Amino acid sequence: QQKKKKKKQPHHEEVIVDHRQEFKYLLFQAKLSLQTSGPERIEDLLRDPKAVNTIYNQAKRDVLQSRIQPEEKDITKLAALKLQVDEGDFMPDIHRAGFLIKNMARYIPKDMLPKNPKSKHGETKLRTFEQKIIHKYEKLKGFTPQVAKRNFLDYVERWQTYGAQFFEVEQRKQLKSYPDVLNLGISPHGILLQNPEDKEILDSYAYKEVVTWGHSESKFILVVGDIVQQKRLVFKTPKGEIMRTLIHSYIHFKVQSKMQAAKGGGN
Repeated sequence: QQKKKKKKQPHHEEVIVDHRQEFKYLLFQAKLSLQTSGPERIEDLLRDPKAVNTIYNQAKRDVLQSRIQPEEKDITKLAALKLQVDEGDFMPDIHRAGFLIKNMARYIPKDMLPKNPKSKHGETKLRTFEQKIIHKYEKLKGFTPQVAKRNFLDYVERWQTYGAQFFEVEQRKQLKSYPDVLNLGISPHGILLQNPEDKEILDSYAYKEVVTWGHSESKFILVVGDIVQQKRLVFKTPKGEIMRTLIHSYIHFKVQSKMQAAKGGGN
């Protein structure tokens, strides 16, 4: 009898697949934007370097990506503070004229950069930015990264749109001089109405002016004013519930903070 030949089993190579993904950024999102400076600052945040660093990184990206409307007078100050964080103290042998030109997008908001940086106008604008930044950077000698970050936040947190979450809404000629489509912003300090085209703030209401607010499935209702005179604004939006909750959270947080401060002062 002939022996049956055993069939060779196919050789299987073990393939190890690495499913880990590489991420360039961690997206940090907070429900409320809390202050690290000014009268409403949260002292617990200031005592936590990691918290300050996280808030700084978010603010820095929002500024550079033009997500928030800047105060132009502050832009080169912020750039100098960021340079202090990135590079440490100014060193004349290293930080010579021209070193910043190619990296200007890391320091100036994208909407303020020249559209054609190689044109005569573009080059002049970049050189002007660099001169102003370096002049301020030289004066920051001795600032630690943490101090520079807190100073950066001190400027940005004063801006009207800092920390605002914007929602696209429609209004039906209640505000006759305003566009039909608006951006309604909910910020740490109140409600903003913004022109979506040029990002101009058309109107604003501090939380103390907000009498009441509510929503339906397709509308958001805001009543502003005081005891004597009130204005009822109705906006068309499917995100009314989110907006209502966000306003409630800010006002609740402010009330709780004042109560805690009063209790602390009483002791």
